[in-house]
Amino acid sequence: MTQIKITTTILALVFIFAQVSWLPLSAQTAEPYPAPPANEQAKKPKRVLTPEEKAEKAQRRICKVQICGIFASRKAQGADIDCPIVKTWREEDIEDIISGGKLDWPWGKAQCTTQLKLKRDVLAAAAGEDGTTAKLDTLTIACSLDLKSDGKSYDVKVDMTPEVTFRGGRAVSAQINWGAIDAPLLAYSVIWPGAKLDNSLNILGGQVVKMTNEFMGRKCAALK
Repeated sequence: MTQIKITTTILALVFIFAQVSWLPLSAQTAEPYPAPPANEQAKKPKRVLTPEEKAEKAQRRICKVQICGIFASRKAQGADIDCPIVKTWREEDIEDIISGGKLDWPWGKAQCTTQLKLKRDVLAAAAGEDGTTAKLDTLTIACSLDLKSDGKSYDVKVDMTPEVTFRGGRAVSAQINWGAIDAPLLAYSVIWPGAKLDNSLNILGGQVVKMTNEFMGRKCAALK
């Protein structure tokens, strides 16, 4: 795999995990690429979660329920959100993310973690009718890729400080605000220019707006 493909994969994982955490969406429902035709989906065997995957999913659901509860009640009084978020991708999941399964993945699974901290009053204000800009605390997302060839791991840490503007209870603009990056030089040399470009041109802001509104609407409703 070339340097570009490696670092593009890492960026994709970090961005999708950012959606999993601070929005927070389930990676199984986020579709950064078009879904395959129905006949191809039917060929895939039913996913059986491992005990670890079940625990991760259950923890993410607890966090999503808390956030959706604040959106629904709009009550600023109460506990803030403070959730550990963990997401493990299997090899086949990563192949689907980066190229619809057409690119071989020479490594093993990937796991990303963060501690999600959200102010309750910020979330309550975001659900209201008055316009507001919600600037979240800085998130540090750590991703580890298993190397099948030698048993070592490829570790990357990325900071981001998301900012979303709401009007009428819906997101209307957003900025990821990429920060510090801790990664091996080969990865850093590509990840940082991409993050710097997004900070300047806000390339991914539209995706953040779309998925924030999807979460606040349909996905929160599904948890009731």
